[in-house]
Amino acid sequence: MEILGNKFREARKRKRLSQTALAAGICTQATVSKIENKNRCESLDIFYSLCTKLDILVEEYLVENEEQELTKILDDVEYLCNNNKCKEAFELLECYGDKDVVNLSNDLAVRYLYYKGRTSSNGMSYYKQGLAYLNQAKSLSKKTSVYSLLIENAIAATYMLNGEGLKKAQLHFERINQMLQEFSEELLPPIICGLYYNLAKYFSELKEYQKSIDLCNAGIRINKRTNSNVYLVFLLYEKAYNEFYLDGTEEGYRIAYYMSEFINHEYILGCIKKDMNKYNIEL
Repeated sequence: MEILGNKFREARKRKRLSQTALAAGICTQATVSKIENKNRCESLDIFYSLCTKLDILVEEYLVENEEQELTKILDDVEYLCNNNKCKEAFELLECYGDKDVVNLSNDLAVRYLYYKGRTSSNGMSYYKQGLAYLNQAKSLSKKTSVYSLLIENAIAATYMLNGEGLKKAQLHFERINQMLQEFSEELLPPIICGLYYNLAKYFSELKEYQKSIDLCNAGIRINKRTNSNVYLVFLLYEKAYNEFYLDGTEEGYRIAYYMSEFINHEYILGCIKKDMNKYNIEL
């Protein structure tokens, strides 16, 4: 792998270590010399140990390659999608250009195709294109993972968005519900919260209000555990709606209202106000 040799040398000098002292117990002095003078290290384990000894981060001393660059872009795309800005996420991916996934690691290829599909469908209403990317991602996903869940969710959401409705989406929502049983909630990341929201909406459509509430609560717990707010106001609103239909409880609407007002989420705030007016719910 390619190393930022000069930067690495400066880090060693700041620690007041000779090449021989740094290499002691890890590798040969020649290996350290090769890193600094030829910008190469053939062992990630050795390089990791050297960086640990210098109290520096490995990734800050590697020459950025194509996969690292794409990972950073996908992190930005993920942030935008989590904040319901799929159009901006689509535009960011378009600026990067299409990638040949053959040259990417499997996990990165799946993640890239997932976001290409999701942003095409949710951001631009390019449903046919979105489904093509998502099905390609699904074909590459060789194991049950968070992204295999997200892919199923995005396919189901696309069918709902393009007007094909529950009939086509139902199979995918039921599959998601089964797949979730394979995961511990405590290990799920906040990016999964949008899935919980969509699944809760699905069960609400079936008038399974308690199931919908349970799913909303799971998404809310994940946000609390990870100190995040991914789809939080959506989950609070969906929970309030189902609680009201289940037993007439109104307090959930007030909680959702104040949270949406606090973070200035105009869309959800508008939905809540409309419902509260319709059902004569007062703050």
